[in-house]
Amino acid sequence: MEASRPTTTTARRTFLAGALGTLGLLAGSRRVSADYVPGVVATAPSLPDRQHPTMGTDESNPTAVVFLTLSDPAARTFVRGRLEDVVETYVRPGHLNVELRFLAYDPADPARELDGGAGELALSSRTAAGVWALEPGNFWRFFEYAFWNFSTWPYTERRLESLLRAGGVRNHVKIPSLAGEGRWDETVRAATEEARRFSLRAPYVPTVRLLADTTDGRDSGLLDWLAGRLDRVAEGSVTRRTLLPGTKYATPLHVIDSGRPGPTALVVGGVHGDEEAGFATANRLTDLRPATGRVVVLPEANRPAIAAGRRATREGDLNRQFPTGRTPTSRLAHAIWDVVERYDPDVVVDCHTARGIYNHDSSVGQAIFPTVAGAGIAGDACDRVNDLFFAHDDRPHYYDFDRGNLLDGDRPMLVHKCYGDRRLPAYIVETTRKRTRLEERLVWEFTAVVSLLDAHGVRCC
Repeated sequence: MEASRPTTTTARRTFLAGALGTLGLLAGSRRVSADYVPGVVATAPSLPDRQHPTMGTDESNPTAVVFLTLSDPAARTFVRGRLEDVVETYVRPGHLNVELRFLAYDPADPARELDGGAGELALSSRTAAGVWALEPGNFWRFFEYAFWNFSTWPYTERRLESLLRAGGVRNHVKIPSLAGEGRWDETVRAATEEARRFSLRAPYVPTVRLLADTTDGRDSGLLDWLAGRLDRVAEGSVTRRTLLPGTKYATPLHVIDSGRPGPTALVVGGVHGDEEAGFATANRLTDLRPATGRVVVLPEANRPAIAAGRRATREGDLNRQFPTGRTPTSRLAHAIWDVVERYDPDVVVDCHTARGIYNHDSSVGQAIFPTVAGAGIAGDACDRVNDLFFAHDDRPHYYDFDRGNLLDGDRPMLVHKCYGDRRLPAYIVETTRKRTRLEERLVWEFTAVVSLLDAHGVRCC
């Protein structure tokens, strides 16, 4: 494989829990008034390209996830005390990113709203997601303002408009209105799925997760708890190599190693340059850490096609250059196959999108196509996506995910070759561009990919 010398980030910081224990974790006493002045949370450094609200200084830092709602008094206690200390101790110095998840649905039963069906939590959670989607630069000011002017009055669109306006959000009318129509519900349901994956139990908020561990965000020992998990993160490494350096095909390859024994997963995106949800999903995986084993991610396999916004280049369709039993037929395909041989994955996932829908209009969208070795797991992943996103909406039934036909090595495609040459469980995940938004496709595809990896023992955190 033609690759440059890798750049490896191996964190070896030691976070002395005893020293941190002397820091005060006091709830704030700032006076709430019309003369609101942005504080520690509102002015925290931000990472605006993340799908969920994220504060931090570097994409490569480990990420702690916080589950909360805008209307829970316990969340107010967390934001006005513990979160400020986390920002000062870990976020600003560049040790940790913090990412939010707004809950509205019960992780044990996604059909049930946590407020008993009143709709307040769903509306406010979708609104918060909308602020991040449309105005990430104003999110943290709005977020802090909401908790420093906390009220138990129900969140209506009118009240949310006032809150957003006072919190500095320009689209203060548009965002609650779209949220009232159901926009950003996929993002909120994705938070529900993550809470289920990591076995959160009621009361769900505020809960903090780092790696696969969770704790109550109000706990006085939160900083010490984070310190211990960051020491575990430091056992691993994040390595970025360049595939085919110095050529028009040059593209990053991420090797994220937990430092602990476990299986290896390879995730590929961007084989086709016009399938944005595919390479965006793979890119998002580079922000996560496996609890054990390692994840190898080639998020933008076909950089020339991505740059052109086209499925293929003049050199042909990259996903027709992997014949079983023979050498790949192009320089780029050969380099990608070298990645498979070098890292010897236990599972491979190839992320794509399609114009149409499988079993509806002779296309392949809304389906997971497994090799013979992964048939049952693909069906389970489809069921998970359908239960979470399609059992509760008004889309036609054919938008539900289906398990596609089995791939056995008889076509010159990457996943076919993974089975034909190596008998690997491997999958093509396809979402549809037909009357869907990119933000929806990203959530569906990411959920499907993570479900597949979970089933193979690769738990991305």
